[in-house]
Amino acid sequence: MMLYSISLASSNEYICKDFFLYMECHQYGLFATSTAQSNDSSATDGAIHGVPSIEKITFYLVRLEDGAILDEKAFCNDFINLAHSIGAYLYEDLVCIVSLRYQTIHVLQIRDSGSLVEVRRIGAFCREDDELFLYSHGQAAQGNSFLPSIKQRLLSFIFRKTWNEEPDQALRVQHLKKKFYFHFQDYVDLIIWKVQFLDRRHLFIKFGSVDGGVTRSTDQNLAFFAVYNMETTDIVSLYQNSSEELYSLFEHYYDHFHANPQNSSHEKFISSHSNSVHALDQLRTIKNKASSSSQFVKKMMASLPYTCQSQSPSPYFDLSIFRYDEKLISAIDRHRHCTEHPIKFISVRQPNVVKFKIKPGSDSGGSDSRAKRISSFLFHPFFPLALSIQQTYMQPTVVNVHFRK
Repeated sequence: MMLYSISLASSNEYICKDFFLYMECHQYGLFATSTAQSNDSSATDGAIHGVPSIEKITFYLVRLEDGAILDEKAFCNDFINLAHSIGAYLYEDLVCIVSLRYQTIHVLQIRDSGSLVEVRRIGAFCREDDELFLYSHGQAAQGNSFLPSIKQRLLSFIFRKTWNEEPDQALRVQHLKKKFYFHFQDYVDLIIWKVQFLDRRHLFIKFGSVDGGVTRSTDQNLAFFAVYNMETTDIVSLYQNSSEELYSLFEHYYDHFHANPQNSSHEKFISSHSNSVHALDQLRTIKNKASSSSQFVKKMMASLPYTCQSQSPSPYFDLSIFRYDEKLISAIDRHRHCTEHPIKFISVRQPNVVKFKIKPGSDSGGSDSRAKRISSFLFHPFFPLALSIQQTYMQPTVVNVHFRK
């Protein structure tokens, strides 16, 4: 029985099937629609060269109980990464949306009435009165000659950090030339890739090259992670993507990167290497087998900042209960290569006992084994129910419903 049907996209827009965020306390859903992407758009009016453009992107706040559209927020001639909800992050009643094209972090508040209200805009300016300050000093006309405020904060932090690394006054200038000024243009060229909330005051921001931000092939690219205080507008810490210090925080305090304070009854059961010795042992085993420690750290850091609501709390992914091949399936929502053989879930307490198997795709076995196939999975938070979606080039998508008896 269909409860309701609503129309979101206009004639030249389409609903982004990979984007959805759920606000549990009000049972609101955030959907997105967009027009087609244009890769030959020129960089005008402060836009970053090399970043594509989308004529219109619209976010809709929908009350899931009855399908009522409560509010909408549109971005024109912009680029926001909507795949797997990468370009937005929900924390309590706050949503941050990252404009890659204009290098702006829009912080919206979802009011109890269901309205979307922009409460902060971080990018060209960090404080509410920054623009007014420039106008009052007659410098607004020269605004294009200034670096964005968030970039100024980044450069200032790197400068001070480099300055303090060398205690000898006689050697400090030479140290700055080598470590800061020599790489100055590389720092200037960094752009915001991705953002998440750590709490209501702090954002975790990833900076990198233009190419890495658009293609998302970020494993080998140089990147920096900054913790930004929205109230003081200061960068309070900065790490490179090869930082052992950041990896140590990632290993021991993994759950703090998954900022999710909505007190969901099932979210607290997400298994991770900071709350499960089994998951920690598995992570350290992979680290010990890695041929290069620095490359392993970069690979782990490529997942930061985390994509909002991307990890399944299903007990079938609890590594203290089941073992499975994480190359084929895991709690993290993303596409994976499909194999001919079913995915096995093996008991941890009985190491040789296969508890159940999942086979995505058609049961007929008539598909071409040479064709490239990818699959994704959606598990119910607590019921023994899962969906598998298999996509094969030039063939219909196959959706299976799996139920464990």
